[in-house]
Amino acid sequence: MKYLIIALMWIAYGLIHSLLISLHFSKWAAKGMGRYFAFYRLAYNVFSVILLIILLQYTKTLGTELVIKFLPPWTILQQGLLIASSFVIVWAFLSYDFLEFTGIRQIIEFRKIENEDFTIPKTITKKGLLGIVRHPMYLATIVFMWSLNSTWADILVHLILTGYIFIGIRLEERKLVQQFGSAYTQYQNDVPLLIPFTKK
Repeated sequence: MKYLIIALMWIAYGLIHSLLISLHFSKWAAKGMGRYFAFYRLAYNVFSVILLIILLQYTKTLGTELVIKFLPPWTILQQGLLIASSFVIVWAFLSYDFLEFTGIRQIIEFRKIENEDFTIPKTITKKGLLGIVRHPMYLATIVFMWSLNSTWADILVHLILTGYIFIGIRLEERKLVQQFGSAYTQYQNDVPLLIPFTKK
């Protein structure tokens, strides 16, 4: 029963996370909040991080017996994968506009917002890792998760999050095509989805 509860909690987290960042919900929120929508991104990020920390802490209470445990000499591979994936996550994060990604820039420019219309970005970021693979942070997250020593609860969460990532990528791709049209379609043709140096 405890594993069913944790599974439902993580699935609910994924659904809420996707709903709040979806294009349709964002437009709806922008209409209702008007110029105060400038605070939405930061509030969303804070809410997501707090909820994530709570879920991670609860997952730790379900048991400490490791089912997946890297032993020498495989610990060398494990450490290499953890370091490499962490580096990729940081590098990918730096490819974005940090202030805009966190929602700080929107608040800084709060006074400049004169209407209630929700506007979406008009350019696609292709610098850094985003010029090699479209979703480097997702790839690195998957590698990082499965490189950890894990309990049964961890494995269950990793399976759910891996599935969520693959579903989320497809939904995000659809949203980005709606946002950018042919520009993103061309980006899809030029840059691989998840695995670098492969075809679309």
